[in-house]
Amino acid sequence: MRFHRSIILAALFALLATAAFGQAAQSMILEFIDGMDLTVVYPDSTAYTLRSGAVQEGDSIPVGSSVRTGPTTSAEMRLNPNGTIIKLARSTNFRIDGLATAQTTQNGFTLVAGKIRSVATKGSNLSVHTSSTVAGVRGTDFTMSFEEGSKALLMVAKGAVEFGKLGAGGEIAERIMVGAGQFADLFAGFVPTAFTPEQFATEYNDVDIAPEKLPPEAEDAITEEPADETEGEGEAEGDETAEGDEGSDSTGDAAILDETEEETIAEEEAEVPEEENPIVTWLREILGMELGSITIGEQTYAKAVIQPTFTLGKLKMGLYLPIIYQSNLFDPSDWYKPMGNDEWSFGTDIGWSDNTVDAAVDAASDLALKIRFLEYGRPLYDPFFIKIGNLDSFTVGHGLLMRNYANDSDFPAVRHLGLNIGLDLDKWGFEALTNDLLDNQIVGGRLFVRPVGKLAFGFSAVADISPAKLLNKSVDDEGLVTSYDDTDTAALVYGDPMFIGTAVDLDLPIVTSGILSIRMFADGAAMLPYVRNKPTEGPYVNIESGLQYDLLVGEDGQLRNWGAAAGFMGNVLFIDWRLEYRYFTGAFKPAFFDAGYERKRPELLEEYAGYLSGLTAIEESPTVMGVYGEGGASIVKDKLSFSFGYFWPWIAGLTVEENLEQADDYFKAVLEIKQGLIPVVDIAGAITYERKGFVRTLTGTGDGSATLFDENTVFSGELIVPVPGAPNLNMALVVSTAMERNRAGDIVIVDGKPKIIPVVTLETRLRF
Repeated sequence: MRFHRSIILAALFALLATAAFGQAAQSMILEFIDGMDLTVVYPDSTAYTLRSGAVQEGDSIPVGSSVRTGPTTSAEMRLNPNGTIIKLARSTNFRIDGLATAQTTQNGFTLVAGKIRSVATKGSNLSVHTSSTVAGVRGTDFTMSFEEGSKALLMVAKGAVEFGKLGAGGEIAERIMVGAGQFADLFAGFVPTAFTPEQFATEYNDVDIAPEKLPPEAEDAITEEPADETEGEGEAEGDETAEGDEGSDSTGDAAILDETEEETIAEEEAEVPEEENPIVTWLREILGMELGSITIGEQTYAKAVIQPTFTLGKLKMGLYLPIIYQSNLFDPSDWYKPMGNDEWSFGTDIGWSDNTVDAAVDAASDLALKIRFLEYGRPLYDPFFIKIGNLDSFTVGHGLLMRNYANDSDFPAVRHLGLNIGLDLDKWGFEALTNDLLDNQIVGGRLFVRPVGKLAFGFSAVADISPAKLLNKSVDDEGLVTSYDDTDTAALVYGDPMFIGTAVDLDLPIVTSGILSIRMFADGAAMLPYVRNKPTEGPYVNIESGLQYDLLVGEDGQLRNWGAAAGFMGNVLFIDWRLEYRYFTGAFKPAFFDAGYERKRPELLEEYAGYLSGLTAIEESPTVMGVYGEGGASIVKDKLSFSFGYFWPWIAGLTVEENLEQADDYFKAVLEIKQGLIPVVDIAGAITYERKGFVRTLTGTGDGSATLFDENTVFSGELIVPVPGAPNLNMALVVSTAMERNRAGDIVIVDGKPKIIPVVTLETRLRF
C-alpha cells in the first residue's frame, strides 16, 4: 500500500511540476471606455462594473478575466509595453487567457461573443480563440466577429492572419491564410475572399480607432476603401497589396502580399499556435502548490502541499493535501502525523479485513481532513449559509457569546472539520455550529423569530462540553496516545465541567442597500457552568456537581456573571463598520468564545474553578463598561484590505492608573496586500494580530508577565516575493504562533498555561 501511495504521489507531483505556466510580463490596460455599461469579471468570478466605480480607465486587467461591453458601450485595451491595441465593439464578451512572459511570446485571448478589432505591433504574437476557430496573428490589423453557431468571420485590413477551424477535441482540423483585403467565415465556405467596400464598412465602422492611438508602425494602416468588386476579386486594398489573379483563393495569398509579409507568413507557418491542453488549463487555474519547510516547535520538516481552490458564485471550496516529512517524501513512515494520526492511511493501518468498521471511520476521518474549507453565503445577510472545515469566523448572532471564534488558530499543525450552518425562513430561522464534526467539543446555536416585519428576537446557547479534555489523554513512553477516555484528571481535580453560555438578542435592519446599510442590535448573555461530578482531589474539592446557579444569582437575589451589548453595524459604500456599548459583571467576558479561546481554555478552567470553589470571590469581580469600535475596507479591486477593532474597558471607581493595571482591553488589526498592487517588485503579504490585554502589555503594568505573543495573542503573517526570472514561482515566508504539542497531539502546559511556540515556514509556491 505504501508503494502504491508513493507511486501515485510521485506521479501527481511530477505532473504538477511540469504544468507550471508563466506570470504575465505584459499587462493589459483598459485604456478607453465609450459608454457606462461595462463589466470586468475576475478569475474568482467576482464582477466589477463601471457604473459602481469599481472599474476605471487605466485599470490593469488580470489574466483569466473577462471584459463585457453592453449594447451601448465599447472599449479599447492596450498591451503594455507591447503597444498592441484591441477594441471591443458593443455587446462583446472577451477573455484574456494569457499574456507574454520571458518564457513565451504568446498572448492568448478568447472571443466568447461579439466583435473585436486588433491592431498589433510588428513582432507581436497573439492568438484569438472562439469555440470553433483560432486566429494566429503577427503584426496586423484585423477584425473578428463571432456568434455561436452562425458566424465566425475574420477580416484582415493589413498583414496576414492564419485562420484555423477547430475539430473534435479542440484540435485544428484545417488551416487557411487570410491576407490583406480578404475575409473568411467558417459558416460561409471557409475560404479567403476579397471583401467589398460595403463588407469592409459593416465590419470596421463600429470599431474605428483614432489614428493617434495606433501603434507607430501601424499608422499607415488602411485608410482607403477597397477597390470595387468589378475591378477584380483578386485586387486587395492598400499600398502594401499587389494585383492578383481574378478569383484568387487560398493558393493566391502570395500574390496579395509584399515580400515582407510573405516572410511573416513563413514564420507563422513554422510557429503554428497550439491549443492549450485542457488538463493543464484546469491545473493552472485552480491549483495552488507549496514546496518548502515548516518549523513546528523545535523540529523542522520539509513539506509539499497542494491547495486547490474552487469558486462558483457564492460557493467557495478549498482542499489541503499535505505531505510534511523529515527526509523522504515518498516514505509514508517518515511523514508528520498530526495528533498522532496517519492521515494518509485511509484505514489501512487499522486493517480493512480485520476491523472494517474502525477502518471505515478512520478513512472517513482522513478524507475529511483534506477539506480546508467550504463556504456558501454570509450570516445575517443571506437566507442560507454554510461553512465547513478550518475556519476563522464562527459567530453566533451578534457575537456577545461567540464572535470570530477560530478552529484554525493552530493550522496546519492541527486541523479540524468544523461546521457552521444557518437558515433564514423569513418568519423564523436558526444557526448551528460545532468546532469539529470528528471531535465535538464546542457546540452552539441560535433560534430566532420575526413577529413584526424585520424585527427579530433570538435565543442563543454555546457550550464547551469538555474544557478539561486536554488533561485527559494518557500517552505511552513514545508519546503516543493510549487512551482518549481517561477522565481522572478532569474528574478528580476539576469535576469535568462544561462552560454553558446563553443569550437573548434583538435585531432590526434599518437600511439595507448596497451603498448604505444600518443594523441595530441588542444582546444580553450569561455564563452558567455545569460540573459533571464532585472533585475528590486538589484544591477544588468543595465544588458540588450540577448546574452552578450560585455563579449566576447571588445570595441577595441579584444577577451576576452576565453581560449586555447594544449598538449598530453596517457599511457605507466599501467601508464596513461596527459600534457598540458593552456592560458586563462577574467573570463574564464579551465574545467569550473568540479567536484565542482555544489557547485560553486551561487558564479559563482554573479561573472558573476558583470561582466555583469560593477560593476567588465572584462578588469582588468588578463591573466593567466600555465602547467597542471596528472598521475596515477592501479597495483597489480587493487587492488592498484592512480592518481595525478596539475595545477599551472601564471599571467604575478606579483611577486611570488602576484601570491600566487591570484593563483587559482588546485590539485587532488585519492587513492584506495582494499581488498586482505594488508595481515593479509585485510583492504581497498579510498580517493579523489579535490580542486581549494589549495596553497593559505595552505599558508593562499588571503582573508584568505578559508578552505580545503569549496565549492571549493570535498572530499570523506572510511575505510573498516573486522569484526573478521565474514568473510562475513565489517565495513565501510565513510566520505564526501555535500551542506546542507532543507527539500525541496533546497541548504542552507550563504553569497552567499552554506553551506558545513560533511556527516558521519558508515556502516555494508554484502558481498555475
